[in-house]
Amino acid sequence: MKVLMVSWAWYPSGGDWTYLDNVKQLYEQKGYEVIPFSRQNERNVETIYTNNFVATEDFKVLNGKKNLINGLKVVKDSIVSLPALNKLEEILAAHDFEFAHLHNIHHYITPAIIWKLKKKGIKILWTLHDYKIICPENSFVSNGVVCEKCMTGNFYHCATNKCKKESFAASSLAALDAYFYHQTKTYEKVDAFLCPSQFLLEKFKAFGFPNEKLFLTNYCYNIDLIDNYISDHPLDDSVDADSKDRYVLYVGRVEKIKGVKTLIDAVNGTGIKLKIAGSGNELDALIEYVNGLKIDNIEFLGFQRKDAVFSLTKNAAFVVCPSEWYENFPFSVTESFLFAKAVIGSNMGGIPELVIDGKTGLLFEAGDVLALRQKIQLLWNDEELTKELGTNARKHAVEIFNASNHWNKLTTVLNKLNINDQ
Repeated sequence: MKVLMVSWAWYPSGGDWTYLDNVKQLYEQKGYEVIPFSRQNERNVETIYTNNFVATEDFKVLNGKKNLINGLKVVKDSIVSLPALNKLEEILAAHDFEFAHLHNIHHYITPAIIWKLKKKGIKILWTLHDYKIICPENSFVSNGVVCEKCMTGNFYHCATNKCKKESFAASSLAALDAYFYHQTKTYEKVDAFLCPSQFLLEKFKAFGFPNEKLFLTNYCYNIDLIDNYISDHPLDDSVDADSKDRYVLYVGRVEKIKGVKTLIDAVNGTGIKLKIAGSGNELDALIEYVNGLKIDNIEFLGFQRKDAVFSLTKNAAFVVCPSEWYENFPFSVTESFLFAKAVIGSNMGGIPELVIDGKTGLLFEAGDVLALRQKIQLLWNDEELTKELGTNARKHAVEIFNASNHWNKLTTVLNKLNINDQ
């Protein structure tokens, strides 16, 4: 049986790619042939199906060459991509698919492909990696703060508030995209929406999506990847409570909504060493902020490759996820758990579904510097508690996010759609 796997990117682009790659391997292990459909990019992971990928122009390049023609091209291709539709027509003519599994497809691929898939009678599963379908900005954030104005279906708020890149043009385009696909009832043609978190599922349900099309499947993770790393790189017990090399870790994008400044303020003056691994549009400003205050217990590492992140995580005392937006399912938390690391997380979005307060980590009120500082000091000064939470976290992650458990959830969805399991 052939599965059409669709994503705007076929290279490591974040948590969405991590899951895509994991579930692709899972399908293949179960005997399915996974045929990808994406866009051409020099960073793409090698595949024999490169000819399936659509040639699209980079919107960032077009936007950098501002003129009327380029502007119209961005508007046209970011809402309905004719190149993607034409390429998909070729793929459907060459292969018989019983179902398609969609990931992030807005802009370069566009939801217009749903029309063509349904015309061919192909069942559609869509993993919801973000809130784009019900929030034009995609993260329920407007100018750095949580906003739910578009939950009413009045997407013009995105434009009037300049939610997208603080740009009226970009925000208007995002609002137009949302109106277009809801008015054409495109999303109603999707057979099943796979939700990584209960929080996300409830948001889509509250918006009006039918409960019978929403399935809590969580994500799966390639646990062997970390287990093999641990086997090859034994945990360093030398970084203990008395070591001057001991540190707390943050891994992720360095942006306002990620709560990194709150974390910086929380450790300022504590003497607790914090390592920040990641890049983003707030990185330079936060480096300047730390230097200006002469804070000497914070180290910015910038973007780190996976092996480096694994090394940092396995040797950290614990990890902090201080997000101030509706995180869906942060893989940094899952990876930390698999390294038996306790996580201090904010009570936002799907984080409390992972960080069970007092069992796999500690929760705090998002944005509350004092509360976060107290949680950090508690774990820093109580090594026994930290190890206990880490042990629980590892057990929890292995039980919930293993491939077998995820496959059972996918099979439930496939059976409900009358798609035969192999």
